[in-house]
Amino acid sequence: MKIKRFKTVNDISYGLDEFDVESKILLVTGLSGSGKSFLTNELQKKYNAHTFQVEWLKHHTHISEECEYILDTFLKKYPQIKNCVKNKWDNTRREDNNPLFKEYINLFFKHFLEVKDPNKLYIVEGIQLFSLIDFDLIKDYPIIIKGTSAYNSFKNRFHRDYQKRKGSSFPTKIKFFIRVLNESRLYQGKHVRKLNKFIKLKEKHNG
Repeated sequence: MKIKRFKTVNDISYGLDEFDVESKILLVTGLSGSGKSFLTNELQKKYNAHTFQVEWLKHHTHISEECEYILDTFLKKYPQIKNCVKNKWDNTRREDNNPLFKEYINLFFKHFLEVKDPNKLYIVEGIQLFSLIDFDLIKDYPIIIKGTSAYNSFKNRFHRDYQKRKGSSFPTKIKFFIRVLNESRLYQGKHVRKLNKFIKLKEKHNG
């Protein structure tokens, strides 16, 4: 199975029947704008689970006490990156080409595994699961990969982010449009290849 550029396919899942039985962790990934957050919210309600987003390390937004605890304990462990988090890693949009961010987001995931409550269910969401996290760290967890095409993911992402800027000035909207087009080379170009490579690794691992 492959994620396509123009045709949406069914979501791909591996080991889903193991969640809440053998595994306390379920991963959700896919292209930016593919509907990961919506699916995660539905699964969170269904399983009464907690959400962990790997990109908390980039945006530093506390959406729950658990999020605050995980992120703050990580920053106490690695105080040298507080300024990077505060400045969103220099506002880099090319996080794939930021070796420092890749190093610490992998450490962040390991930290989550260390401090999470062993009695709770967690749904871990993010594009970084296929783009930056080492495969060996996550290969044994059940996962759902959104099958939304690159084109539809782009449309969804543009609409979502544009709504946030609806009241902005016209020049700001133009800058936003240009930025989204430039970012699409990463999110809907390079990431399609990366995600399909990740799917191949998962298929091989699962036999």
